[in-house]
Amino acid sequence: MSGRRLLAMARKEWIHIKRDPRSLVVALVLPFALLIINGAGINFDLTDLPFALCDMDNSQASRGLREHLVHSGLFRLVASVGSPAEGEQLVLHGQCLFLLVIPPHMSADLSGGKSVALQVLLDGSDANTASTARNYLAGAINAQAARLQASAHARLGLNVRTANPPLTVARKVLYNPAMESRQFIVPGLIVVILVILGALLTSGAVVRERERGTFETLAASPVLAAEILLGKLFPYVVIGLVDVGIAICTGALVFKVYVTGSVELLLACSVVFLACALSFGLFISTIAQRQQIAMMAAIISTLLPTMMLSGFIFPIRNMPLLLRIISALIPATHFLRITRPIYLKGVGLAVVWPPLLVLLAMSIVLLAVCIVRFRKRL
Repeated sequence: MSGRRLLAMARKEWIHIKRDPRSLVVALVLPFALLIINGAGINFDLTDLPFALCDMDNSQASRGLREHLVHSGLFRLVASVGSPAEGEQLVLHGQCLFLLVIPPHMSADLSGGKSVALQVLLDGSDANTASTARNYLAGAINAQAARLQASAHARLGLNVRTANPPLTVARKVLYNPAMESRQFIVPGLIVVILVILGALLTSGAVVRERERGTFETLAASPVLAAEILLGKLFPYVVIGLVDVGIAICTGALVFKVYVTGSVELLLACSVVFLACALSFGLFISTIAQRQQIAMMAAIISTLLPTMMLSGFIFPIRNMPLLLRIISALIPATHFLRITRPIYLKGVGLAVVWPPLLVLLAMSIVLLAVCIVRFRKRL
């Protein structure tokens, strides 16, 4: 092996890298971005879990239990409701993760040495978060139960080993009783598929015209820039809707995951999301100079944020403030807040209209930016 030839080949390769600065930037920035996102964003230890409380006893013992949960550092009380039905509505609308119901006469039953059953209505649409929250809650209640039990023993002279636990939990998981991961993975996969497919399909739409030498002919035509871009988007919207239908059928037939809510509403929301994803792909196409760069940029800018920061796998509430702000700028984050409630909770437009409105605004802004950039290139 000749050292001179080896150095010559190394120099030649370095010249090629310098001639493609965008690939060099991607090669340098991507490992750093992955390290930051994984190190700061992935956290399986849940904290600040929102819950609602229905205290039907309103005694010193029930208030003590509430304060124990709030000061544990794991739970955050978002509302105190007067009835379980009112609290269940908060769970339905995603305002809290679970509802804790304290039955009446809890203090009197504890004083008499009896066991008290607490009811927990848990949102199971996100099985991982719900399972972890259930375990945290059981541990916190057991710790408080031990304190109450010791106090009751001191007053009644009961034997610690023979007395029944003063507090027990009767759990009821809503929307996903079996706590199956596939119940929330399948709706999330629809989001991942659409965002990646949408960006990839249109990322080469404009740059392809330039590479094939047909861009000048397109620019000389009397068709407006907005008409050109919308005309390019329409076939991909149809293809995306077909993909949504295939995903829904596959989820039902293979994984036994069915749409609880309206399929028509899900498809309508998918159109808005597809418009956003496809517009983002067009935006990349107006910037990139080659199809390979456009496809690479589309994959990096959609796959990684969707998997890591959208809430598809990792809870957004556990992320630092900066990453939570970034997640709010990702369209998949808002579409996940539509697909999972429609799939698992059966909600209607009255619940999903806020994230749908955000997606619509994102679509309009992205499409307007694409039109402006396309005009400049014309």
